Amino acid sequence: MTAAALCTAVLVAGCGGGSDSGGKDSGAAATGSGSGSRSGPAPDAGGKAPSGPLGAAQLKSAALTAGDVDGYQITDFPVKPDDESTARPAACQPLEDMRTASPDPGPQAFEGRLAFPGAAPADGAATTIGLMAYDRSGAEGVLDRLRTALKKCTAYEGGVPARTTAEAATAPDAGDEAVAFGLQTERDSADAFVVVRTGATVVLFCTASGTGTPAKVPEALVSAQIRKLEA
Repeated sequence: MTAAALCTAVLVAGCGGGSDSGGKDSGAAATGSGSGSRSGPAPDAGGKAPSGPLGAAQLKSAALTAGDVDGYQITDFPVKPDDESTARPAACQPLEDMRTASPDPGPQAFEGRLAFPGAAPADGAATTIGLMAYDRSGAEGVLDRLRTALKKCTAYEGGVPARTTAEAATAPDAGDEAVAFGLQTERDSADAFVVVRTGATVVLFCTASGTGTPAKVPEALVSAQIRKLEA
């Protein structure tokens, strides 16, 4: 399995290819109006994640596990980001990089999870969660590049056969800062993304719907993961 599978093959087609539906919704990461980003409280306040990079063991310990979130099954999804996919125009590259869970620069450590509400991912919307360890400046840069891309990029080609449109969404109140957006490939419903930075750790949430309903990153997963990371 390639790294692109983290967000592109969660379901039958995964993030980047869901069921035929052009509907949009509001919420933590449904596409719609909003700046697409949010800055949280002053970094490294009480309870915040360390400002230095977490090691692989620390990242694994901070990731959600089975039983952490009521109503969700959570399994390991050990895909390491290493995919290379080119977006045209180049201004859209940070969005495509996040779609394939391969931000530039790459993280020093990575831990993946798959969360879903039914008996299997195909029963409904599934969410991939990727925890990525950076130094502080690297983590901030990932969010900065996403914000810049969302200001300049509305559509691009590359990565998947069809044209992909991008739209900022309302970011959740989580971590030190957060960005939310939707990516929609022609003839498919939009996949929802939330990217949160807390300390030097970047957490990617990518939700694809297998039911034809608009994808939406569950707030329960975001809050539970960030709370565990900051504990």
